[in-house]
Amino acid sequence: MSRTRLRTKIAVTIGPASADIEKIKKILELGISSFRINFSHGTVEEWKRYVDLIQDSCKNLDKYVALIGDLPGPSIRLGEIRGKVHLKKDDLAKIIFGDTVGDDEKVLPLSLELFFKNIHIGDILLMDDGRIQLQVVEVEKREATVKALTPAEISSRKAIVIKGREIGLPTLSRRDLEAARFCVLNDFDYIGLSYVRNVGDVELLRSTLVSLGGVELGVISKIETVQAVNNLKEIIDSSDGLLVARGDLGMHFGLEHVPRLQEYIVEKCLERGKPVIVATQLLGSMIDNPIPTRSEIVDILSAARDGVDTLMLTGETAAGKYPIESVEWLKKVIETYDSTITPRKIKLSREIDVRDRFADGITMLAESLRASIAIYTKTGRVALRISRNRPNVKVYACSGSPKTIRKISILWGVKPVKVNAVEYFEGLEEMLSTLKSSREVNNGDIVILTYGLKDEPIHLVKIVQIQ
Repeated sequence: MSRTRLRTKIAVTIGPASADIEKIKKILELGISSFRINFSHGTVEEWKRYVDLIQDSCKNLDKYVALIGDLPGPSIRLGEIRGKVHLKKDDLAKIIFGDTVGDDEKVLPLSLELFFKNIHIGDILLMDDGRIQLQVVEVEKREATVKALTPAEISSRKAIVIKGREIGLPTLSRRDLEAARFCVLNDFDYIGLSYVRNVGDVELLRSTLVSLGGVELGVISKIETVQAVNNLKEIIDSSDGLLVARGDLGMHFGLEHVPRLQEYIVEKCLERGKPVIVATQLLGSMIDNPIPTRSEIVDILSAARDGVDTLMLTGETAAGKYPIESVEWLKKVIETYDSTITPRKIKLSREIDVRDRFADGITMLAESLRASIAIYTKTGRVALRISRNRPNVKVYACSGSPKTIRKISILWGVKPVKVNAVEYFEGLEEMLSTLKSSREVNNGDIVILTYGLKDEPIHLVKIVQIQ
């Protein structure tokens, strides 16, 4: 069993910069908890290569990490560009209807007619998390002329946001459906729904997954737009987790509002008992530099103090020059402060389920006894309920199901442990034996063993002092 123990977990986006067997092994050995594949880029063949690299490496190293597939969602995206389009400030460029363009160095393809119908002269178009800003200076039926307000280096399939406006696009495109089918066929654990606007978007994805045979796939809703924030509580309740997409939030709300939005979204997820991931520019400078900035270190610490379950690297590991170093630095910062950070306790409401109160009681008992908590679980639900309390003790969640082990790996403070047991009582015995043999618990330690029977109001608590 790995000795790595991080309460705040790490997710890594795989891409051209990290899609190498040796790099994947190094990243796994650093103790990450999940890999993300961004379906906005690449082909099915490339996605399959990434999945094979991850699954083969996990098998060789006896590791269990969650696999997250990130759908493009209802976004406006450029088509394929040969190479890159380089613009200086005040340069003019054309956006034309189409999937691809030739060698014209200042033409951008975009195959969504609705875009051209919804833009107006004076509109500001944002790309690359707001780093690229273009102003619309002329609009025709299937063509627009834009002026660069910032220097720009534009590549294929970049998402575009019309500042201050959202276009009513279909929730799932053909590419989304292709990616969802790929997730089901390749045993993904979670699927990220981009540009969520309301509960209907989440329900549509769930029904689509059921029709594809992916009923066990967890849905992570990405909070990126004004509509999503306005419908936040309902989206949380209908999802298996949330992702705070700070890049798009900054484009829709303004950068100055992102810190408060992040804090608010994390707080609501904790209140409603759902895991939350924070992503975008955690170590953005490390795309080009081997050492992070001081402000990035502070940002990571701030997110950890908010109580996020998982911190996700995106461009740093997918396309950056220093993917391994980025993971090392994120781990270093988390390790340095992890044991000293006590995320705020969320007061439980009167309306919560009795099973949540059971988990709250287990947490209080363990903290008063200074005992570890060891959960045997088939579904991961008890582990989720205990994790939401952010207990200030060690928590182990054991299961005989590889799928369950992978899914709970993203939870704050929970260390997943694979055991060879399928029934609850057998699971408790095997769990305690595994923790003792791996020296996770030692003589004199107090351990609270627990499980909750699925679909039954029966829970067991057993207090053991290791002899």
